[in-house]
Amino acid sequence: MELLNHIYWKQKAQFALASDCYESWVAFGVEDGTFRYEIASHSGSAGFGDLVVCPPGTPFVRQTVTPLTFHYFQFSCSAAEDGIAPTAGIIHINDTKRLSSNYAYLREAAEDHSAAALTWKSHLTTDLLRLHQLESGREAQQRRFTEDALMAEAAERIAAQAAGELSLRELAHALALSPVQLTRRFREAYQETPSAYLKSLRLQKARSLLQETELTLAQIAERCGYENGFYLSRVFTKETGVSPAAYRQQHRV
Repeated sequence: MELLNHIYWKQKAQFALASDCYESWVAFGVEDGTFRYEIASHSGSAGFGDLVVCPPGTPFVRQTVTPLTFHYFQFSCSAAEDGIAPTAGIIHINDTKRLSSNYAYLREAAEDHSAAALTWKSHLTTDLLRLHQLESGREAQQRRFTEDALMAEAAERIAAQAAGELSLRELAHALALSPVQLTRRFREAYQETPSAYLKSLRLQKARSLLQETELTLAQIAERCGYENGFYLSRVFTKETGVSPAAYRQQHRV
C-alpha cells in the first residue's frame, strides 16, 4: 500500500463538493462528528471508529450531519503485493484505543510533508487497514461452522437467553458437562469462552439499540441482560473505548 496524500480536517462544517470522483483509492477516517455517504450501492452514516472507503473512478457522495473532524487518505493498493484488499463502503475498527493512537500520530505528522513523514503516515494507514482485516478474520473464524454438535447447541442456548439471566454453570449442567469442560470445548469450537461470546452478543444488541432507538440506558441494559445502566456503561466503555452516550451521538443520523 502506498499513501499518496494525507490531509487532516478539523471541524469541517460542510464538504466543498457534495460529490467527487477520484483516480485512486480514498478513505475518510472519522475522529469526531458524523456524515452521510453514498458509494455505488453502499450508503449510510459514519462516525468515530468508521472508515469510509471509495474505489477509484467511483462517485463519492457525502454530506456532513455534524461538524466533521477526519483524516483524508488517498492511496494506491495492490492486493497481490500488499495482502490488503480494501472494499467499497464503510469499515469499522473495534480496537478504538489503537485507532485513537494511530490518529494521534497522524495528527502530529499532518503538516510534515517530508519523505520520512510520508513513510511513517503510510505505515499508520496500512496498520488501520490490516487491523480491520485482522478483526474481520477473527469474526469470521468465530462464526464458522463447528462439528461439535454439543457446542453448537451451547451457542444456540446462549444466544436465545442472552437478554435474560443466564448461568453458565446451569448451562453446563443442562449439557451434562462441568463448567470447565464447557469452557474448554467451547473455546476449541469458537476460539472464545462462553462468557466472552455472551458478552459480545449483549454488546452487539446494545450498540443496535443505541443507534436505532431512544431507549434510556437503563431500558437498554434491561433488554441486554445487564443489571442496570451503570454496569452496562462500565462494560461498554471498557470494551469499545467510548461511553454509550458518545457512541449514540457518533452513530445517529
